[in-house]
Order: sequence, then C-alpha cells, then structure tokens
Amino acid sequence: MAWGQIIRRKMVTLLCMMGLSIGSAAMIIALSVGQSVQTYSEKTLNDNYKMDEITITPNEGIRTGNGKGNSQTSKFERGALTLEKIQIIQRLPHVVAVAPMLKLDSLEMVLPDGRSTYVEVIGTQLETLGGFGYKYAEGRGADGRMAVTSYGTAFGLVDPKVTQKLFEQLNADPYNNALLEEYMTIASKQDQLVQQHVQFRYEDFVNAGKTRMSGSIRVSGELKKPSNMDEMSAQNDKKVYLPLDTARALQDELGLQQADNSSAEHLNSALVKVEDKRYVSQVEEQIKKLTLNTQSNLFQEEAMAGQLAMYQKAALGIGGFIMLLASLSIIVAMIMSTHQRRKQIGVMKVLGANLWQIRQMFITEAAMLGLMGGVAGVGIAFAALGGVNSLLASQMADQMNGPMTVVIRQSALPLGIVFAVLVGIVSGIYPAISASRTNALTVIKSM
Repeated sequence: MAWGQIIRRKMVTLLCMMGLSIGSAAMIIALSVGQSVQTYSEKTLNDNYKMDEITITPNEGIRTGNGKGNSQTSKFERGALTLEKIQIIQRLPHVVAVAPMLKLDSLEMVLPDGRSTYVEVIGTQLETLGGFGYKYAEGRGADGRMAVTSYGTAFGLVDPKVTQKLFEQLNADPYNNALLEEYMTIASKQDQLVQQHVQFRYEDFVNAGKTRMSGSIRVSGELKKPSNMDEMSAQNDKKVYLPLDTARALQDELGLQQADNSSAEHLNSALVKVEDKRYVSQVEEQIKKLTLNTQSNLFQEEAMAGQLAMYQKAALGIGGFIMLLASLSIIVAMIMSTHQRRKQIGVMKVLGANLWQIRQMFITEAAMLGLMGGVAGVGIAFAALGGVNSLLASQMADQMNGPMTVVIRQSALPLGIVFAVLVGIVSGIYPAISASRTNALTVIKSM
C-alpha cells in the first residue's frame, strides 16, 4: 500500500526526493571533502615539516645540587648532549636514525678564485644523512677534512667585488632591468663544487674588522635536491656538512668556541628519525628522561586537526540544514496524504487494522522516500564531484604539491543513504501518529 501511494502521487514523490537527494549528496560530499582535506594536509605536513622527526637540544637549565642545599646552573653536565646519550637514543624502540649535530655560525665559504657565498655549517656523522632521506647527486661523504654540500650551496657563488659594484649601480639606477637581470643570472648560476678545496671566513662583529680564515677543506660530495622543495627554496637552502672532528677543528681555527662550552665533546643539537609519527610522543618521553629538550612538529598536526574539524562541522551543518528543509517537505506531504486518505484509514480500522499497522504504512512510505532520495543523492554527488575538483584546481594551482583532489570514499556512500532514510523515517513519525488517531466512525458517517 505504501509503494502504491508513492507511485500514484508522482509529483509529491518527486519533490520530496529532490530535497532528500540534495541533502544526501551534500552529506556525502562533505564527508569526502573532510577526508580528502585530511589526507592532503597530512601529506603536506609530512613533506614540509617531517612529522616523524624529533629535534633534540641540551637542557641548559638543569641544576645540580652539591649536597649542601644550594644549587648551581650546570655547564652541560646532566643536561649536556653528548655522543654517549646519542648512542642510548639510537637503541630506543622505534628509532630509525640519529644524527648528532654541531651547528656553527653562518660562515662565508670561499673558493680558490675568490668567489664566495654564506652557508650554514653543520658538524655531524656523515653516514647518518642517508637515514634522513638525503641522497648523493655526486661523490660521497668521507672522514677527515672533507665536506658534503647541499644542492643550494652550488648556486650564487659570486665575487664580492662584482656584487658590490652591481649593488652600487642598482642603488644609482634602481629601475635598470639589465642590471637586475645580470644580478639574477649570477645568483642562479650553478657551479661544480665536488673535489674543489674551500675555506671558511668568519668576521667577528664584536671586534669590528677582525676576520679569520680557516684551513683548506675538500668537498667530497654533493646532495640531491630534496623532493619536497621547490627549485627556489632548494637554491636558497645552503648547508655544508662536516665530520664532527673537522667541525670542532674549524671552531678552534675561527675562534668560534664559546666560553661556556666546558667540553669539546658536547653537541648543540641532534636529529632523530622515528619509525612512524604515531611513535613520536613515546620516543620524546624516553629522550626527556635523559634530561634533554625535545621538539617535534606534532603541534602542527593538532592545529590542523582543529581546523579540519571546524571545516567539516560547517560542511555537515550545511548538509544537515538541507536535510531539515527536506524533512519539512516530507512532513507537509505526509500530512496532506493523511488528510486525503482519511476514508482509506477509516475503512482499514473498520476491517480490524490496529494503530501500529496504520502507523507502519506511513513510516514505511517515508522510509522508501528517504531510500530513493539517498540513492539519487549518490548520483548527484558523483555528478557534482567534477565541478568541486575543477574549483579546487583553479584555486590551488600554485600549490607545490599540486591542487587537492576530492575522492568520494566508499564509506561515505552508505552513510549518506542511511542518513536520508533516517530523515525520512523521523519525518514520517508525526504524520503516522496523526493518521492512526483518525476517528473511523466520524469518517464512515461522512462517506
């Protein structure tokens, strides 16, 4: 009987289905957009922030008692970062690689012909670089007075005199495009550094005019451009990696050793790669027990999760509002149907139909409308998917990882249909109760 009413009242059925199908499609797309944004954001975070890595620094604020009740700030004693602690961290569960680091000041790297560029100099164990995804484009790391350069170090090696002259000309004629293009050409020129001997120059800004030059160091390898960096960022990322002993010798040659560094064996940072980001918190807790400071990028993921939850709630709210309008249309249509079918209900009661049977007929009719609207909503969601992805492609064309693509998840389809059916059933409850309260005697008298 419910199916017969749906077939007989085609226009009412179509109007109810339209509202339900649009609401169902909105729910499916909202769920799919939320899941796609989460997947895309996690990939972007992993590429840009390396969620599975932990940065370790010494705990310089650790105080040690002397047994007499007073305390004194330790000089990297308990809170020091040493190679012994690095070895302990390497044996922790879920730790894949550990790179001890001795970061020096930004130094000027000078070639034999006088050209130079400023680089970040880092002392480490060169064999650990591979554990963090670094690959060699040419050469390899080696012990001794050797260096490994990043991809960007080979760019922008210029003669300071030439640069100074160009700057003076640009200051005099700032709108001269030829001078600007000449400077950009020099800055973007790539040189061959492997097997070259370089020196490092340090200018002491405290003692003005005091400059020191290191001994010669041979470049034994060059790293490939990181896959998660665009060309411009990679060219500006200028790093030189040295063996720890060479970095310490460089400190002495340039007078970079700080007065509060009581031991030559102490490091100022280390990098830890964990098997999976879900183990980062666990590993951090273990490292902190060694009285060391840790920092990871998990807070980025937490901030992202909060934003995603807000966006998804907004999308679900829109879909829910559409569903509310659809439920109102079902309620109105079913109430009208109840009034029009009063005679049918009266006859059913006279023939022995109970309240539940009458209510069941109307609720079944509403559920069938919901099912039909939900199935139609699946088709609408797939039809609207192309437009959503085209909009995202136009708005996110400049993203390094490319535009986000929304994919309708299989898990979202039954949820959209079930939600439409539930809306139909809930919307049909009041009309069903109203129909079951029809007074059979009054209806029969009016026939």
